[in-house]
Amino acid sequence: MQAAVLLVLLLSAVVPAPAHAHAVLISSSPANNQVVNDAPAEIQLHFNEPVKVVRASARLTNDKSIDLVSSGGGADITLRLPSVGRGTVIASYRVVSEDGHPVGGTVVFHVGAVSQALADSSETPSVALDTAIWLIHVASIILLAHVVGGRLFCALFNPSDAGVQRPLFTAFAGFALLGSGLYLQGLDEIGSDLTFAGATPLSMAIRSNVAVAGGLFLVALILAALPPFRTRSFTLATAAIAIAVASAGFTFTGHSAVVTPAWLAKTCIFFHGGILLFWIGSLPPLWRLSRRPSRQMSLRSFSAAIPIPFVAMLLAGLTLAFLELPSLGSMLDSMYGRVLLVKIGLVALLCALAAYNRFWLTGAAIQGDISACGRLRISITAEIVLAVVIVGVASLWRFAGPDQLQYALLQPLSIHIHTEKAMAQFELEPKSHDTASVHVTILASDFGPMHPRAVTLRLWNPTAGVEAIRYELLNSGDGEWRAENVPYRSPNGWRVDVQVLIDDFTTAHLEAGLDDAVDIDGSASDTNRSQ
Repeated sequence: MQAAVLLVLLLSAVVPAPAHAHAVLISSSPANNQVVNDAPAEIQLHFNEPVKVVRASARLTNDKSIDLVSSGGGADITLRLPSVGRGTVIASYRVVSEDGHPVGGTVVFHVGAVSQALADSSETPSVALDTAIWLIHVASIILLAHVVGGRLFCALFNPSDAGVQRPLFTAFAGFALLGSGLYLQGLDEIGSDLTFAGATPLSMAIRSNVAVAGGLFLVALILAALPPFRTRSFTLATAAIAIAVASAGFTFTGHSAVVTPAWLAKTCIFFHGGILLFWIGSLPPLWRLSRRPSRQMSLRSFSAAIPIPFVAMLLAGLTLAFLELPSLGSMLDSMYGRVLLVKIGLVALLCALAAYNRFWLTGAAIQGDISACGRLRISITAEIVLAVVIVGVASLWRFAGPDQLQYALLQPLSIHIHTEKAMAQFELEPKSHDTASVHVTILASDFGPMHPRAVTLRLWNPTAGVEAIRYELLNSGDGEWRAENVPYRSPNGWRVDVQVLIDDFTTAHLEAGLDDAVDIDGSASDTNRSQ
């Protein structure tokens, strides 16, 4: 049993918190930094998951800004572009994914030619707003666990203490926290700082799944704050309904909203969230019981019953890990992985405390050992502190995007392309802000040196419908041809064509797919042949 408890607690550390999924723009047409001959009538955006457009606008060469009308649905969004002249167009968008998290971005393309040098157009996050969102989220989860989870614990194991103290204050606190969280969500959706922006943020947020989750959490708080009924069965039923309603709230946010199969992910999140609330909510009444020797039998009952929900958490954790977790090989390269590592360390401490309580202190406390009761109270106090810290750390996943692991952990790629006329060693190194630098070394087909007149790079993605983007590579003087700030998010579906002008009459095309490339530090390499 000890091993099972420890295993389940560890799995609870690796199961993602229900709020860290973020939409990611996979491709656009026109592509970012593409030069087109004629102005397009629309801009097409393809995301990795379904999104809802909050706002979209375009800034033109004359600094005029126009709002764009969106259409489409799911993961494919179309922005209608009015007639524009030659020059650079900066199309900005802000979308909200089904998990409730807003993401903003920019697609820059040029009609005819580049008309202006652009500064970094990436959004600067509001530290004050992010901090406020984090604090409200942590406080809301702790309040929910204390009231709803604690009510269920008392209804099951300590009926004489089944009522919530100061229920009106509890309901008001819940309304204030959840209402504040909803308003902050709206500020984040519209891309505002931490400021009062009238009713607009609230009107935006109430149309999202976050509002549904917040409403369910508030209903659960009100149910749990009701005075105990005369009949214990009604009190227990109310407590069970409250925690079920709160658990249902978790299914409207986070990965369960976008992971497939959705029904399985939502079921796992339902049990995971409910057991989490019950566990945290059980700690304060357990601490109170440890001070009253006459009620030590409640400790025995809890100790005997707790393996059942822990087994449910084990099954939910295993399933969610299978559905959600990417490869663990490069976890430290992302914020998600670093937060996960910290949480695992904290849960390891919690495992030690839980095992110490369960197998060394509870039995002695039940037998009336005053010293054991004192140590048990100290240990439970430490568990409460750790529980709050773990909730705080897990809440950082709210800000782990939009660079999800499968898109953020991009490694430098290398591919060797060999033809009868020439060969090329193509290397791509991802940089910040979804760009990459390209380095190409040109050699003769017999591996001898070659001094081409010019080298041009063409990139296109037939799978995503992205037409060829052309780059004139610059000779660095050391035998390499380079291009900087090449838009790049993922190698999937992209093809490259290195056009080598050997002399005035001879051109070699070296074509390959980035899907065939390997990491620069990989142990193997694919060789591609073109014309």
